[in-house]
This record gives sequence, structure tokens and C-alpha cells, in this order.
Amino acid sequence: MNQWSDTVLRVAYTWTGNPQDAQDVCQTVLLKLLTCPERFPDLERQRAWVLRVTINCCKDLKKSAWARKRVSLEAAADAAVTMPEAGESPVLEAVLALPEKYRQAVYLRYYEEYGVDEIAALLGCRPAQVSTWLYRGKAKLRTMLGGSYGQECFSD
Repeated sequence: MNQWSDTVLRVAYTWTGNPQDAQDVCQTVLLKLLTCPERFPDLERQRAWVLRVTINCCKDLKKSAWARKRVSLEAAADAAVTMPEAGESPVLEAVLALPEKYRQAVYLRYYEEYGVDEIAALLGCRPAQVSTWLYRGKAKLRTMLGGSYGQECFSD
């Protein structure tokens, strides 16, 4: 560990650009080295193995779902959405009473003004599915709100 930790940490940092990720990679590589059944004939082959494993661990980290979907705290604070208060209008109360998939689609479309393709990307589904959720959500809202009030609020 004393022999390779500094080298692994520096290589991992150059690949990840993040000291915390580099430390995670370093820990993984050193554990693999300690549990590796292979014994190396010389120091140069061990060094090559350690560097190759370090690079592979960095690549694995970068292509993991966790690494692709995470954002910095600053970006998360900027993206935070505050929902309006439910008591503001009967329409919003009805939207918030919808089942989750319809509520998300309707809220993003009509309150946040996202397009169908953007909503599909946000929710991780196909645009056709979002269109179906919007159609069914609007139908439920018309029933909940009744009559012409429901017709004028959600006409596209």
C-alpha cells in the first residue's frame, strides 16, 4: 500500500479530475492488489499491472450510471424546483391529486413549460409515453374539474 498508493492516486486523479473519485479508485485498486492471487516476477510487471488496473477502474467509474447521472451541489441547487402552493388554485389542487406519472407529465408540460421530448428525457421514457400520460392526465383533470372549466385550462 505504501509503495503504490501515491502513484495510483495521481493516475486516478488525472483520469477522474476529482480527488474523491481518485481516492475511491485508489482504494479499489489497492484492494485488488492485496487480493490478487498472482505473484509478479519483478517490480516492473507489478507496476504495469497496477497502472492497467487503475486505468480500467477509472474507465469503469466514468461509464457507471452513478457517475453519469450525478451533478455537483451547485448545479443541484440551481436546478431545484419549488412547487407552487396547492391552495392557490383548484386546477393545481387537481393536478397534485393525479397519479404520479400523470402529475409529473402534466406539471412539467403546463407549469414548467417543457416540451414532450424534454419531458421524455427527464423521465427516462419515450415521447409517445409522455403524450399518452398527458392525454390521460388531461382527461382525468376534465372529469375532476368538470365542464367548461376543465376544457379551457388544458387545451393544446
